[in-house]
Amino acid sequence: MDEFNNVNQTPQQNGDGYIPPQQNNGAAPSAPQDAEPRTPYQTPVQHPAYQAPQQEQQPPQDGQPGGAGKPPKKKGHGKAVVIGLCGVGAACLLFAGGALLGTFAFSGGADPAADGSAAGPLPTVQIADTPKLDPDNYDVVNGLAGEEIYKKVSPSIVSVIAETPNGTGTGSGVIMTADGYVITNNHVVEGAAQVTVQLSEGDQLAAEVIGTDEQTDLAVLKVTPEGELAAAEFGDSDALQPGEYAYALGSPGGVQFANTITGGRISAINRDVTINDRVMTLIQTDASINPGNSGGALINKYGQVVGITSAKLSGNAFSAASIEGMGFAIPINTAKEIVDELIANGYVTGRPSIGISGYDVESADGSIAGMQVDSIDSRAKAADEGLQVGDVIVAVDGTPTPTMNDVNEVKEDKKAGDKITLTVYRLASGKRLNVTITLMDAHDLEGADPAAQQEAPQQEQGGGYYSPFPFFGW
Repeated sequence: MDEFNNVNQTPQQNGDGYIPPQQNNGAAPSAPQDAEPRTPYQTPVQHPAYQAPQQEQQPPQDGQPGGAGKPPKKKGHGKAVVIGLCGVGAACLLFAGGALLGTFAFSGGADPAADGSAAGPLPTVQIADTPKLDPDNYDVVNGLAGEEIYKKVSPSIVSVIAETPNGTGTGSGVIMTADGYVITNNHVVEGAAQVTVQLSEGDQLAAEVIGTDEQTDLAVLKVTPEGELAAAEFGDSDALQPGEYAYALGSPGGVQFANTITGGRISAINRDVTINDRVMTLIQTDASINPGNSGGALINKYGQVVGITSAKLSGNAFSAASIEGMGFAIPINTAKEIVDELIANGYVTGRPSIGISGYDVESADGSIAGMQVDSIDSRAKAADEGLQVGDVIVAVDGTPTPTMNDVNEVKEDKKAGDKITLTVYRLASGKRLNVTITLMDAHDLEGADPAAQQEAPQQEQGGGYYSPFPFFGW
């Protein structure tokens, strides 16, 4: 949401040794002049015999990628994926492989009933129970053998081919329902003009983008198969324990490596990782995850999909550092609520937003620390409720918030329509005051602010806005 669009944020190291990058207006870190240019995603290896599906197979209608529906939604502040520099060995955290080649606009959700084909209740993610230990049942105690897991899950894993104005990229997906709903990552299909799903046996089907959510990096597609597809069995990700066997299934490197299985362990659970200025709580695994795996399955020892693979920790593009065996997946228990909403609405409803952008600052003596407001969306109620550009938010509902992440942490416990009290330090007066504002539904603030202007913001006293804080905030 708008609060994540920070202008500059000082790196802060968390308990995992990860340090988010210093940023400059949302741009990715610059490469040295003599370094090879890099794209936000690692480019997939594309088989020379592969040909992109022809548009006439199933042309999009009404401007919707891959099918009829509502026009695509537009993102207010499109930007390239920022590769985060890490504190250990100059490594980087990156999405594990949508392999899209450039900066794209937000790909909007479609009405699943737009063509009149949907009947009855919409599908939801069904999470099966974890098998209970039975000393007389080898498969329950020790889990299925790897070859059994592959036979069970591989038919439910697809390759996702996304065609954009800047090129073609590939990722992976998990079949959710027999009638063609597919879960993948947002960054796999973001900005795609046409999306195609390749089934495990090689057949390709045109896909409609039902909904996407940038904040959780999830998306739902819909294909229309001739018969029933092999839907995955989803397992309880909350039941995972570090040390148990895990497998990843997807298309690392492109469609020619479709349905590749790798194995390892659940390395950690509830791992907080910062990607693109937002903290995601993920499953960590040492099952090999590579570009192209994004949107694929993390599988437990019973052959149940417990996560959607999303990111990996890798060597820095400009360093000889090498880090392997640190992949991350979105827990399926977390994904369920988002996926169900995307199918029902095409977007996530009720997500709270203040409607501002800003960056972290701190005075030289440490007496003032908080998020300085850089802009306020004219559609947000905060614009008329007393908040001003230049204000430094130092507390929310009485809880000190020395960083932007702290502001968001308090805010995320609320819902759209709730009122919160911001304690701000106002530059014009040099005083602290409380401002009560109403949280907006983040969906209502999507797209560019219609009242955005280029002139320098003005303070309440009419003078030019000037921040006394260092440019990088600390």
